[in-house]
Amino acid sequence: MVPAFPGLRADVTAPPGSDTAAVPGGGVVVGWVLVADEQAVGGARVDPVFLAAGQAWTPDQLRQEHGQHLGVTVGWVG
Repeated sequence: MVPAFPGLRADVTAPPGSDTAAVPGGGVVVGWVLVADEQAVGGARVDPVFLAAGQAWTPDQLRQEHGQHLGVTVGWVG
């Protein structure tokens, strides 16, 4: 994991009408990880690690726990 610079936030997104009551809403990005992905150019991608609901998450972990329909966007808090 590589640390993230301050000021980044991850937000969890879902299609309209999705039940998101039990889904963490996102949080501060604390780092970046390299994830093996055969479908990505070069065989890997870089994903954010963010804090939500008292736990560190990657997008893959969030989708595995709460549903494949979820997305994660990263933006600047400022």
